[in-house]
Amino acid sequence: MNNKLCKEFYENDALLKAIQAYKSLADISFTEDDNYYYYNINKSDYEPDLVANEFENYILGIMNT
Repeated sequence: MNNKLCKEFYENDALLKAIQAYKSLADISFTEDDNYYYYNINKSDYEPDLVANEFENYILGIMNT
């Protein structure tokens, strides 16, 4: 499952912190281009769509603290 996040909205530091925080829940990798971060949920015991939704919410939470 490949997902993208707009760089104009999402912060790189928050994305990296979220990946670290989610290590026990999922193996998440990411790449980027000029406009987007692309992340992939490579392995998880949970439904990938659920992990992606919660992961993005977690990033937003980090950005708002």
